[in-house]
Amino acid sequence: MVQLFILYYLSIKQTHGYEIQKFIQMNQMNEWNNIKSGSIYYAINKLERSGFISIVDKSNAGEKAKCIYGITEKGQLELHKIALQEMKKPLGSITAEKFLIYPIVANLNKSEIIESVTAHLHQLENEKAKIIKWEQEKQDTSKSVEKATLSMMKETINLQIKWHMALLDNIDETISVVDKIHQMIKTTDYSQN
Repeated sequence: MVQLFILYYLSIKQTHGYEIQKFIQMNQMNEWNNIKSGSIYYAINKLERSGFISIVDKSNAGEKAKCIYGITEKGQLELHKIALQEMKKPLGSITAEKFLIYPIVANLNKSEIIESVTAHLHQLENEKAKIIKWEQEKQDTSKSVEKATLSMMKETINLQIKWHMALLDNIDETISVVDKIHQMIKTTDYSQN
């Protein structure tokens, strides 16, 4: 997750880790997603070692120079690959990377998004059919907890289907919002706030 977000941010503009950290804090992403300050700098170092980002400048703000990073061509390819992988993943928990949709949508074209979501919906419908079959087979023999488990599994899949359908139904609107976020990041220095 954190690597996806850092690559996304650096694909918009060259900056330092502190600005990325401030953006995350201002948008409370650190509270509802697992992006913590320490993980940002760890991920930056890892991305640099992998050749996905590189230092393009150093600012001499105060006693400590801040490294300004930019995404490399290799990093752009990795960002697209990660975004496509995330789009195909299920929504497993409330901290699922897919809920942070704009770095994913920003790095895929509309047809890739539609194709990934449609394939995932097909997979979810197949899983739902299996659960319904299990429910029918165990209808008379299931204990309360088993019935509750199957019901919860089915409802979880129904909610995932609903979320993915909302994305498909509102794909142009989502892309428009992503474009606005892109422009906002591009024109604002969040480390000054």
